[in-house]
Amino acid sequence: MRLGALVPCLGFLATFAVAATTPNRPPEEQTLSAPTTQREYAPLRLRRSRAATIPTNVDAQVLANLFAAEPRSDFDIAVSSGNISCDARRCRVAVNVRLPETTAPARLSFAVASPKGELSEVRHAECMTSLCTVHLLLERGRNVIAVGAADAMTRGSGFATTQIVADVPMSAQRKGEWF
Repeated sequence: MRLGALVPCLGFLATFAVAATTPNRPPEEQTLSAPTTQREYAPLRLRRSRAATIPTNVDAQVLANLFAAEPRSDFDIAVSSGNISCDARRCRVAVNVRLPETTAPARLSFAVASPKGELSEVRHAECMTSLCTVHLLLERGRNVIAVGAADAMTRGSGFATTQIVADVPMSAQRKGEWF
């Protein structure tokens, strides 16, 4: 006899043994006292608000989108770069985020992968309209920016990634003249 079949059989027999030894009691008789009326309330159920988990999930997805080929979204958002002004090592870039008209207001989350491969912390901004501009301080070179938008009303989220080459345009650089 195989032991694999013996273990379920013993569990089945133990269940019947417990049921056979449980005594049957007749229901207790009610006394003729005045009936007590008690209102029965439904048991209280504590629900955790999902509003607290939405930003956490969006932040995690924004970081994951830095490595993903195509981000997964509930709604589409568009990201574009604006003015770029640079110092010796860093550039200040205006990033424009366009949301659908139905999602405003939303909470935006940003993460950046630098040219060296370093990841930034996730930063947040509130967007009250469908078009928002956020200024980011980036290192010179090719930066990957992941943006996430969380809509608290519909509990939806949208994501986008873009690459920005942060460098001063050639027309803005001073050219040395050679005689």
